[in-house]
Amino acid sequence: MSYSNYQSRKVPGFVRYLADVMRFRHLCWNLVGADLRARFRRSRLGILWAIIQPLGFSLLIAWTWGTIFKTANYWEFAVYVFAGMLVWDYLGNTLNASMESLVSSVGYLRQARIPFLVFQARVPLSGFLIYLAGFSGLLIMIGVLQFYPPPGLHLLQVAAFPFLLLSLLLPLSIIFSVMGAKFRDLKHIVQLGLQALFFVSPVMFERAIFQDERLAILQYVNPLVPVLDMLRGPLLDGRMWTNNELIVISSWGGGLWVLALLVSIRSGRKLVFAL
Repeated sequence: MSYSNYQSRKVPGFVRYLADVMRFRHLCWNLVGADLRARFRRSRLGILWAIIQPLGFSLLIAWTWGTIFKTANYWEFAVYVFAGMLVWDYLGNTLNASMESLVSSVGYLRQARIPFLVFQARVPLSGFLIYLAGFSGLLIMIGVLQFYPPPGLHLLQVAAFPFLLLSLLLPLSIIFSVMGAKFRDLKHIVQLGLQALFFVSPVMFERAIFQDERLAILQYVNPLVPVLDMLRGPLLDGRMWTNNELIVISSWGGGLWVLALLVSIRSGRKLVFAL
């Protein structure tokens, strides 16, 4: 069946594109399921590794860095690091996998006019489900240690945070999938960039370190700083998101979506020839 047989040429291009994405939504979810099965295939514990791996690394980091910086409460610091590692793993895995998302789907794209977004979205959606599994482990750890946040409206922000994170990583996946298809050396550059980003983000470092005036700029140029604050603030400190955090993240999110749209429009369907 040709593409012209199942799409209406009377509908505006953008609306038609969204309609095609909805038409192929089942393919997207099947690809997400295939990614999860491939990742945990023949594993005894399966998706539990989404909890065990960041938890084990967090306990090790908390012991090491807690000893170096003489952290007063080991378990509080372990929870702090665990929360940061979940976000970091989601970000790192999404960026690395998104650069291959279109390249690995060349068989589909050369045979049918399927929207690129179907394959671009599979990476952050797969990571989203893994993140939710890890996040449930974080909540269990908080419950076991009885580090309960006080009741309040900030708990609604805890529930909204994963979707906020997804809204930031989806345009990143779109951008890096297009760039990865055009520039195959990009993955090596991204690896270096992620290593640098890790050491200027409060993933395993205590947030107090970033209160230094010389590092204040990082809360604007490094979106991970406010992102991690928006996770830990309501969950660990029992506070609402600040206006500054909302402004910074809204600016980053809006900029990423505009850039993703421009990159997608500029590349168009001719990107298939670069795959």
